Amino acid sequence: MKQIINTTPHPITFQSVTGEAYQVPPCGILINARPVEQPAGTHPSGAELVRTRFVPDSASAEALAQLEAENPGAIIVGSIIAAQAFPGRVFALVPVPGFERVPPAEKRMRDDKFTVF
Repeated sequence: MKQIINTTPHPITFQSVTGEAYQVPPCGILINARPVEQPAGTHPSGAELVRTRFVPDSASAEALAQLEAENPGAIIVGSIIAAQAFPGRVFALVPVPGFERVPPAEKRMRDDKFTVF
């Protein structure tokens, strides 16, 4: 059985491949990152273009290392930003087909497929 650890501030409703829906509550640890802009050129209009990348903050890096040590083999899920800051360590969610564009309270996420950066 897979263990999913939720590092977001809200419960996540997952759906298994058999159609069973279940919730994973927040674990109490929020994994964060900070944005860093890199120049990416200038638009023909004169607007400045930037690339934003997300870098780990030290408190989140320490908390994630502890979660990983205490839960070997667990799937640690978080925000898209956290997944970008901790590639291959924090995974982002993939909606169940048909639940892509529904209000957050109605969302269902797959428990067999995750986004990695």
